[in-house]
Amino acid sequence: MELEKFENIIEDVLLELPHDIREKLKNISIIVEEKAISPVLDESARDKGRHGRRPAYILGLYQGLPLTRQAGNRNIYPHRITIYKSAIEALSQNDEEIEKNVRRVILHELGHYFGIDEKTLGKLGY
Repeated sequence: MELEKFENIIEDVLLELPHDIREKLKNISIIVEEKAISPVLDESARDKGRHGRRPAYILGLYQGLPLTRQAGNRNIYPHRITIYKSAIEALSQNDEEIEKNVRRVILHELGHYFGIDEKTLGKLGY
């Protein structure tokens, strides 16, 4: 998928967020990286690879101090969400799946921004 179209999907996801949520997005950048980080090298990913399944790839990454852990008005480094385009494309079979996966990854990483942990995000379907 062309980078511009991919970025437009991200913009659409952000515009679909409720207004009160969008207002809380401060000091945050969303960056699209063309190349994926190598497969996650934990035991479960290695086991899946050995059994003929796809290894687990990192699709997105949140870097920052979640809002729930910030105190006062002190200066915080900018928050950063990186979306790995080639990993999402490898996981998806068509443009419709790319859109679905981009949406899920963006919402997942924004969940981290708001202080939601992996376990809870998993229970929520993200």
